[in-house]
Amino acid sequence: MLSSSIVVFPPREPDPLLTKLLSVLYEEYDVYYLSEPKLQEGEQVKNEALLAELPSGVLLLAPSELHTVCAEDTLAIVAHPYWLHVAASQTEVQLIMLDFEDEENASSLFHTCREQLRAISSLYCSRSEMKCLDATFRGTPALFLDEEQGSLDLDLFIHAIHEIVEDVPVTAHEIQWTKRKAHYRAMREQNGPHEIFSFLLAVYHYLLGEQEALHYGEEAFLQAVISGQDQSLISHYRFLSAIHAKLGNLQTAASIYGITAFGETEARQYENILSLLAQDQEALARAELLRLNDDYGAALSLILQLPADNRIRHLLFHMYRETGQLELALSQVHSSDLLAAEDRYLFRLLCGNVEALRGERHAAIRLFLEAAAEKEEALVHIAALEVLDDKVHNLLKGS
Repeated sequence: MLSSSIVVFPPREPDPLLTKLLSVLYEEYDVYYLSEPKLQEGEQVKNEALLAELPSGVLLLAPSELHTVCAEDTLAIVAHPYWLHVAASQTEVQLIMLDFEDEENASSLFHTCREQLRAISSLYCSRSEMKCLDATFRGTPALFLDEEQGSLDLDLFIHAIHEIVEDVPVTAHEIQWTKRKAHYRAMREQNGPHEIFSFLLAVYHYLLGEQEALHYGEEAFLQAVISGQDQSLISHYRFLSAIHAKLGNLQTAASIYGITAFGETEARQYENILSLLAQDQEALARAELLRLNDDYGAALSLILQLPADNRIRHLLFHMYRETGQLELALSQVHSSDLLAAEDRYLFRLLCGNVEALRGERHAAIRLFLEAAAEKEEALVHIAALEVLDDKVHNLLKGS
């Protein structure tokens, strides 16, 4: 299915990279940019300055007219986390997140919105390679928009857009993995083994499922030890357990994780892995090793292939919730899970947040009030809705 239009939920301030992306997109699609038409005089001047940065072919769209262009063949480019509820409530629209905002002393609300927006997006884009890798490990296709290689990344972005609108699996990020692997191999050849270059080289080989990940992972750990890093067992050596797990070497993977397991919680996790292996539940053991290395995307893909039972359902619930996929987490809840008062309280909060994402504000508030009857702290979720309203208003003003 080809998309006929793209709606841009704007950033706080003009962004040259967004402008560059839109200058290419409007040649193929009708591109709409959300803007508040009625502003105070001072606000109007600032808003006009922001809109002047846009390519001439981009059309302005008032929020009240959003429903007129949002349909099954529409994409939304969301350029700030505070658009979360507005964008998510357009249920027929596929979302692309541009994570270009770095707020100093960002609030917990900012981080929560960012994580939930990433979780429901078909594509995540950032100027930060580390943020892109984090999104990848949490299961969202991600593109690193490196402005030093602007033409390459622009091509990949457009490639990803085409895949999304044609409703085929997104592969643009995998193309970038191969190119980033080549980049870090060149850096290593130029500078010699280095903990950062070798580690990132290992990461991209790992994502591509290649055996060479093991060599560079071991090299990165050795370089970290030589440089005197105190946390190298956790930061570098533990990653070898994920590499071995992905390559199918489960006993070795479990042993490596056991060496890095500190404290009661990690000791129990290690014992659980050994128990799963002893019961010949290799797929679950592999998924657990991947999850404990924060590779939720690969772990989920394994678990979803297993026969459904209560254990799998509970595991899926926790993983979906941990990665911000609230609606999928809710789908795993059965009435038998809600026997305890604390579970019913948390269930109401989860339902309230899902209703807010659906744009059902009154239903969300009712659920938060019901939860507040048990614990007054639940009222903070209602306050967050009001704060988000103010934040969205400010975004429309360009501030």
